[in-house]
Amino acid sequence: MRRCILEMILESEKNYLEALKRILEQYEKPLAEIEPRLLSDCKRKVMFYRIREILQCHALFQMALASRVSDWDELEMIGDVFVASFSKSMVLDAYSEYVNNFSLAMGVVRKACAAKPCFLDFLKHRQETSKDRLTLYGMMMKPIQRFPQFILLLQDMLKNTPVGHPDRLPLQMALTELETLAEKLNERKREADQRCEIRHIAKAMNEHYLSKLLSSGSRYLIRSDDVVETVYNDRGEIIKTKERRVFLLNDVLMCATPNQRYDPLYISIICVPSGQRFLLKWSVPLSFVEVVEFGSSEEMGDSRFPPSHSGDKVVINAKPNKLYMGPGQLYQDLQNLIHDLSLVNQISTMISSLRGNYQNVNGTVAQDWVSGLQRLILKKEEEIRAADRCRIQLQLPGKQDKYGRPTFFTAVFNTFSPSIKQAWISKMQMAKLALRKCHFLSPYPILKSSLSFQVASCTNHMGQVSIVALQNSNPKVTECFNVESRILCMTYVPLDEPLENGEMKSEDRKASDTPTVCLGMEEGSISVYKSSQRSKKVRLQHFFSPDKSSVTCLVYKSGCLYAGLVSGSLALLSLTDGSWVESGARVLKLGVLPVKALLVVGEHIWASSGGQIFIISTQTHTFEAHQEEGMVVSHMVVAGVGIWISFSTGSTLRLFHTETLDHLQDINIATAVNNILPGQQRVSVSSLLVCHGLLLVGTNLGVTVALSVPRLQGIPKVTGRGMVSFHAHHGPVKFLTMATAVCNVSQPGAPEVEGTQLDENCSGVGCSSTSSPSHAPVLQDSLSSSCGSLALSQGSLEHGPEDGAIYDLLNEPAHFQKAKQTEKVNVSSLLVVSGGLGHCRINRKTKQSKHEEMVSTIMVWQIPLPSL
Repeated sequence: MRRCILEMILESEKNYLEALKRILEQYEKPLAEIEPRLLSDCKRKVMFYRIREILQCHALFQMALASRVSDWDELEMIGDVFVASFSKSMVLDAYSEYVNNFSLAMGVVRKACAAKPCFLDFLKHRQETSKDRLTLYGMMMKPIQRFPQFILLLQDMLKNTPVGHPDRLPLQMALTELETLAEKLNERKREADQRCEIRHIAKAMNEHYLSKLLSSGSRYLIRSDDVVETVYNDRGEIIKTKERRVFLLNDVLMCATPNQRYDPLYISIICVPSGQRFLLKWSVPLSFVEVVEFGSSEEMGDSRFPPSHSGDKVVINAKPNKLYMGPGQLYQDLQNLIHDLSLVNQISTMISSLRGNYQNVNGTVAQDWVSGLQRLILKKEEEIRAADRCRIQLQLPGKQDKYGRPTFFTAVFNTFSPSIKQAWISKMQMAKLALRKCHFLSPYPILKSSLSFQVASCTNHMGQVSIVALQNSNPKVTECFNVESRILCMTYVPLDEPLENGEMKSEDRKASDTPTVCLGMEEGSISVYKSSQRSKKVRLQHFFSPDKSSVTCLVYKSGCLYAGLVSGSLALLSLTDGSWVESGARVLKLGVLPVKALLVVGEHIWASSGGQIFIISTQTHTFEAHQEEGMVVSHMVVAGVGIWISFSTGSTLRLFHTETLDHLQDINIATAVNNILPGQQRVSVSSLLVCHGLLLVGTNLGVTVALSVPRLQGIPKVTGRGMVSFHAHHGPVKFLTMATAVCNVSQPGAPEVEGTQLDENCSGVGCSSTSSPSHAPVLQDSLSSSCGSLALSQGSLEHGPEDGAIYDLLNEPAHFQKAKQTEKVNVSSLLVVSGGLGHCRINRKTKQSKHEEMVSTIMVWQIPLPSL
């Protein structure tokens, strides 16, 4: 089978090279020689830009392939050829410049087809005389599709390469290299598009000074949206509405009025429709822009406006002291109704104590008043929800008053869908964080969710379990209960799922039909509780570990519970008839130091004791995770074919290959953390999580670091820059766990949505007053996730007789949006829960009480994911 896939790779590469040669020999060369010229030399160079360099790269690759094929029977290796060929900088440069130029090249072809019928006749003749009747557009799309094709072929090769084969690790490294290359191409494409968009915006504004402003520095467009500005009077009534276009740049927010109507069927793929012009209304530094959120936890009392800005003064046509009332008036109306309802309830109580009978003053009338006010409150709440779903209210800086004091004005915009509002606010807040010259994570509220999880915290003598529901914008503790001893670990035992044929695994047929939670106690016992979002606590079982040692870690796999013990032993307990059988426990002595971490890796269990890793299956293997004496493994997470390991001291993480146990990479997170925290503090790892291409590292200083790792079957090496959390706990990050992955569907004509509304307030709750928790494990319940991978676009690139309309594909929004939706990875962001003591914002000097700092707190993070 591997030989068959090798032949497919050879055939695919042969066809690709032939297509590149056809472009040069059958199109570029004749167009350079035909008299009279159908294209100028300048346009011809734009049209075939960098194709010759791409051909050169693949000619070298084909030579390396041919050499390897001749030695196939002896070596049977192909992965290292891909790594050597596509890790060169010349490949990235040639492909990125070709991809960045592709839209411009197709624009040249489109205009030439419209302006010169003889040029269109030339394209038709070339297509009709070719064997496969492939259009020029179809051939020029091949370089854009090449790396997704390679990835699919290598994935098939890897599936058919057994563990232990010498080509397996090189194939995994090749997949990592190709995925990293694809991400770099996407990043360069985004940067090129941003530069192009800025040029078009400057041209569309048609103002010389604005062109100079936009071209200065490294400004780029993040997004632009058509919105409706709504102007209110002091009573909250709408006076007028105006069509606006809002441009969000990385450091400036601009609002403009379109002064030419246009047909939406001819929107360009850039953000400014072709031929449209705008009249600039105002432009302000992004650091001055504040989203006004009424009814939030902080209300409007906390003025979060920044101090005087020393940068560019670009406020234009701003009208200071003009307040546009929007949702705030609705909230005031609601507060008035609630106040009146409270008074009417008091009046109703007083009426019930009247001793006489009066015609219009009795209990029935009072109840009618109460019912009427309740209906008005429900109606007002619905009005607020409708207003909030699509309404953005911004407070912006105006000119200084006559005393030199800053003034502000308010602008209210309505977007065309709630998802646009959410994405717009998210992008704006992330851009404001980026102005701090750091990459930050920041918590998001959850808009729609029905998840719950259990959090354990400890005092000096006892443990506590809190059940937290994520059903609205704020997590809520639905129940707390105490247990006999300090909780050191937890694990979730799900319902046993049937196999694809509908049957259960033989060893699982007597397993419990109820999902459960197992708690590992310091006293050496294990408690098993029923796991349900709606039921009260139900303890199903309580028993002691075989040698009554403290239970330091738990993991569940295939009807078995593995318990790591402080004595250095590993206990294996079987689940039979819905109960864990203590008497049948199997105990393995791993070492004298406590078992700190357990992990399921395929069919094996990995356990750590001291600096050693034990791999347990039918036989037990061991290897040293660190050569230095005293280095104790504290956490392990698996990512594909790699294991990331952290240690109880030090800030270094190590990556090992799960099959060969090779040491692949070291990462030190201390530099990233110390860049945002004052002073050079000692950094160590307190928690780890890998999910959807992210390695999340919780630290002893309370901040979380996010590092990008490949999502395919390659080596999960860290690539690119990391992000550091803008919010932190006051102590170590006790746990990190994925709650769910958020899937957003792009709407036709709407920009991509990545995540929900960003809130700079921590979405954290405290369990009942607990101090100094020594450990805070967490479990998730009823979770769901999905993932995507690189894929070829569906449908053939072969067209009928070539015509100029083919090249309008890039400018027609229906086709463009459909293509984006077809190739878009479904998962757009990730919900992650972190736990620790208290909550603070980095570099914010707000003093918190000692009690607030010591309360067990969770934070919910929604992290945008890059699309492949």
